[in-house]
Amino acid sequence: MDNNNLKVLANRKFQHQNFVGSKTTWAFNEDGSKVNVKAGWLGINTVNSTINVESLGDGKFVGKGFISQKFSLEGNSIKSGHVFLNEI
Repeated sequence: MDNNNLKVLANRKFQHQNFVGSKTTWAFNEDGSKVNVKAGWLGINTVNSTINVESLGDGKFVGKGFISQKFSLEGNSIKSGHVFLNEI
């Protein structure tokens, strides 16, 4: 794991809200090595988990949880699959 690449994620928070009002929030820790993922709808949290993050280089990362999730940092947004999470 290259900690230098993870520093671009440190202490940043990103959020996505879909058309029915469901929100997903990603909050990275102080060195970018972990992300707390919260998701919910109507004020009820349905997901709350912390996932280790690993750098793949070139602004690409992978979350190492139950299912590995690749994502990339694109300006002030994260692209995860077809979803963009905007920095808040």
